[in-house]
Amino acid sequence: MRSSQHTLHFVAAWVAFSLLLLASLSRSAHAQENQPDNSPTSMVVIVKESDGGQPISQAHITLEFFEARSLRKPKKISYNGKTDQAGRCKFTEINKGAIVLTVTSPGHQSYGKELQLANENQVFEVSLKKPQPLI
Repeated sequence: MRSSQHTLHFVAAWVAFSLLLLASLSRSAHAQENQPDNSPTSMVVIVKESDGGQPISQAHITLEFFEARSLRKPKKISYNGKTDQAGRCKFTEINKGAIVLTVTSPGHQSYGKELQLANENQVFEVSLKKPQPLI
């Protein structure tokens, strides 16, 4: 009787250990699948008037993101640019992931938003409004 109880406890412990190991491996594989792709890519920002859709040239664009570094806190990276006559500004070698895009232009309301850069050559269109008159 004592031997069968010992065997039963051994089998129960082995099953519990196997289930924990399987769950741990599954979580590890799932975490690796969901790791963000921080490979560099290009992106384009197109800035237009909200009324009429005309391109806005010389709009100032700021792009900010955090670069992950092993064993140290992430480094904040910032890029600046201006739109051309077609209202376009291209950034190259930008890491995929969360970015903060800020757009300003004289005579327009500013724009700021956190976005996800996930695709190659992703295009972000921004419409700027004229400022509201003061009452």
